[in-house]
Formats: sequence, C-alpha cells, structure tokens
Amino acid sequence: MSKRKRLGDILRDQGLISTDQLEAALEMQLQSGEKLGEALIELGFVSADIVADALSEHLNISRVDFSQLYLAEEVVNLIPESFIKAKSVLPIGIDGEVLSVAMVDPLNITVIDDLRRMTKLIIKPMIATAEEISGAFRRTRSITQDAREVFERYQVEEKEQVEERQYLGDAPGVRLANMILQQAVAEKASDVHLEPDEEGMRVRIRIDGLLREMMEIPKSLRGDVNSRIKIMANLDITERRRPQDGRIQMKIDDQEVDMRISSLPTVHGEKIVARILHKSKDLISLNDFGFSPESQRKIEMMLRPSQGLVLVTGPTGSGKSTTLYGFLNRLNSPKKNIVTVEDPVEYQLAGVNQVQVNPKADLTFATGLRAVLRQDPDVIMVGEIRDEETAEIAVRSALTGHLVLSTVHTNSAVATITRLMNMQLEPYILSSTIIGIVAQRLVRTICSDCREQVRFTDRVMLKFLESLEIEPPQYVYQGKGCPFCGETGYRGRTVVDEVLLFNKELRSAVEQSAAEAELREIALRSGMVTLQEAAAQKMISGITTAAEIIRTVYSIEMEGDVP
Repeated sequence: MSKRKRLGDILRDQGLISTDQLEAALEMQLQSGEKLGEALIELGFVSADIVADALSEHLNISRVDFSQLYLAEEVVNLIPESFIKAKSVLPIGIDGEVLSVAMVDPLNITVIDDLRRMTKLIIKPMIATAEEISGAFRRTRSITQDAREVFERYQVEEKEQVEERQYLGDAPGVRLANMILQQAVAEKASDVHLEPDEEGMRVRIRIDGLLREMMEIPKSLRGDVNSRIKIMANLDITERRRPQDGRIQMKIDDQEVDMRISSLPTVHGEKIVARILHKSKDLISLNDFGFSPESQRKIEMMLRPSQGLVLVTGPTGSGKSTTLYGFLNRLNSPKKNIVTVEDPVEYQLAGVNQVQVNPKADLTFATGLRAVLRQDPDVIMVGEIRDEETAEIAVRSALTGHLVLSTVHTNSAVATITRLMNMQLEPYILSSTIIGIVAQRLVRTICSDCREQVRFTDRVMLKFLESLEIEPPQYVYQGKGCPFCGETGYRGRTVVDEVLLFNKELRSAVEQSAAEAELREIALRSGMVTLQEAAAQKMISGITTAAEIIRTVYSIEMEGDVP
C-alpha cells in the first residue's frame, strides 16, 4: 500500500510554500501543538482555502463547493445553531441514513460522535473553511425563522416605540426588508415580489424562471417594509397613488448587487417588484450557454462580418440580454470600439462603452443610437428594437458599415422578419443587412443529484413528438427532488434555440416580401432546427423534462389534438 503524502509535502510539491516556510511552520507546530495547516495560515504562508484544498487531497475527503449547493432548511435545522457556530460544522445534505456535514476538521472524532448522537444518522465528513461554513449558514438561515423573531418582537413592543424608529436600522420593518433582499440574493433569485392582500403581504421570489413562495408579512408591518425599500430606492414614500421606479445599489455577502425597483398601486396597497442584477457575476462563455454544436457554429459565423444586423428574439425572461452579452464578450477586443445603448445596463463589461437609457433626459434607444453613430463605433448593441424609429436607425447603421446587435420580441426567428417588415422597413434593405436571427427560450435542467430514469408515458408529449415526426424514446429522465435543488427536481437552466443564418435563397425571398409561411419553408430547407425540435432533443438527451417543454415551447397551434 502506498504511503499517504503529508499535507506539507503536498503544498510544497504544488509550489504553494517553500521548504523554508514548511520548516518554520513545523517548528511553530512543535511549540504550540496546533495543526500544521493552522500554523501555515497563522504565519501567512497560505490561505485557508488552499489548506482546505490540500487537506482534501491529503485525506481523500471531498471538498465542499457551496456555490453548487441548495441548503434545505430541514437539513440545516438537524443541528442546533449554537453547535454549528461553536464547532464550525454545517449539515449540507441527507441521503437515506447518511448525513453529509461540512467540517473544518473532518478528523475530529469527538465532534463526529456528537453529530451522530444528535441526528441518529451516519455522518459523512466533508471539508470546508470556517469562513465558508459561517457564510453559507448566514446566507441560508431560514428567513421565516428570522421573520418570526421580528414578528414576536414587534408584538411585544409599544407601538409608539416602533414608530419613533420606524426607518432606523433596528426597526422591525427595516430588518424584515433587509432579510428578504439578502435571502433573495443568496438563493440566486432574479426578482422579488411584495404583493399586498387583505390579510397582509405575500412575498415571492423568482428562481430559474418560476415564482416561489417565501413568506407572508402581517398587515401591521406591510407599510414599514414597503417604506424601507422605497427609501433605499430614493422613491417618494408619501406617494402611493401612482407608479414609481427606482434603483438600489448594495453589497450583500461580498456581491455587488443592483436592484431595479418598481412600485404599482393596487386595490390592497402598493405592490413592489425588485429585479436583481448581479453586477459582479461573471459572464459565461458562449460555449457554456447550452447551444447545440451546429447552432454554436452558425452563431460564430454570424459574428464574423464587420457589418450587418444580428438579432436575438424571444419573450421576456428568455435570456436574450445574456446572449447579447455573450456575443459582446466574444467580440470584445482592444482593436474594436464597442458601444451599447441599454435599459437597464445589466452587466458592466470592461472595454465596452455602455449607455443607460434615460427618457427623462430625452435619452431613448433612438436618440442614444443616433449619438452613438457619431462615436466612431465598430460594434453597436441596442438593448431592444421597440419602435419603427429605432428599427430604422438600427438597420441603416448596419447598412453603413457597423455590426449591430439587438433584440426583438417575437415567437420565432422567421416571425422576426415579418415583424420588421411591419415596422415599415424596406424589404430590400432588410435582405441586405440581416446576417442571422437567434430565437431562444430557457428551460430548467434536471438536477444531477436526484436525476432518475422513468418510462415515457406523457400523452401530450407523445402527440407533440408525433407532430414533429420524432421517434418517442422508451425512457426519459426527471428529478425526484433533493436538498441540492430545493426539492424541485431542477437546478439551473439551459437554452433551447432556433438559429436562422441568412443565405441567398432567403435574402431573395425577403426582398420579394414573401409570406411568413414561405420564409419558414426556405429556412427549414436550409437546415434550420425549430425551437420545438431542439426542445424535444433536450428532453430525449435527459437534460430537461416534458413538463418544461410543454411550459416553454408547446403551443395549441401544434398539429393535432391531444386525445
């Protein structure tokens, strides 16, 4: 049997510490009796992260990646909060009789025995740093538990005392508003909905495209929570009869977060929605979007020309803006002047000149685009083509030597051509400028930790596949639900795409103002894979489910009636 490599040797062999540093740490270890890793950290030779990574290799014990985990409340609550904080441990998942626990010291038999006695489960130690454990626990601590404490405190306090410090940091409404926003960011939500009703206010958050219930706020605290968020967004708290828009910039758990706040009067009071934009979020590569290899090849071809129009289309929430940023990321170069006109600027790109639309200052997409043309641009990105004026300028810009990227709200790639024609754009100009169109949807992906094979029996999907002339599979996959996906069976999203690359036949048809049906036939002959076909392949490949396809791309216009 090969001898296990020592921690110090692993760090030295990886070039993370020198021999002199190792000897100094070993000497300190002898004097203090502490572990070698602790001595190395205390001397400042390595970080806790590096020691944890090396310890994982040294002991052959898995390293915890909290960014990929969903910590369920019922799992975290298996261990008392006092023990979690005192011993730097955190339960992260349960599988049958086995409880996985993140630990700073996975060899501490005393702590493992205590955990076994408390939970009556078999303990599987995993490695994490103390900072990672405390941060994960802080982010995932049940907001309902925190809220309950706020409610109880509110009930026992004198009403006058609460009003005296209504918007100060320790007021119940302030604490509750902060908790809601922090929890939404921790759970990677895209939106927070605060919805008043007769009894109080319902709080929901949108995760992976769908809303989830978070909590109910009593009527007595509803106004305080709303006022706190409005103050943070620089909105008028005395105005409750008209819609308002604002913005919050804040740092939550080392994340730079930009929130767009919208208030709307309803019959029960103001409804507030916060759109969360993670400013520090790394833009993923086009290779990681989920485009099929053939679609990826066509997109690469679209981005090669120095002039023309590339469009991304789909409904709200289909990832159009993220795809455009992926295009910009690919095109970004010191040799190119890239300018964008956006509403809002969702991610800040180094080396790209980004302009925020401001209607109050008469800075619309159209006026911004006109100004951009005087800035000697190579690549122009227009957040959205909403009207005829913007469409006209965008197309003219593409015609006069610029590569223009933008989005349009249509249901398919071919329908985008018809929409532009309906905006009074000349067909001969469109045929000369459009390089390609990407239509897309986002579907939730099956959780890899609870994925299971099931027999394919969905009658609606069977009819759907029949209409597409696709042979139905005998088995498909679904997620049964686990702590890693919040018991939903899904974790993350991927793109379903329809990529239309213009060719001579299509350009000729557009120039002759061909009908949408004829354009679609030409597109299919040229090899375009429809959204429906792409989605079906994602299901057959075990990436998503029939339910997701029906939710996103299925239409009552599909051929045939389901019996």
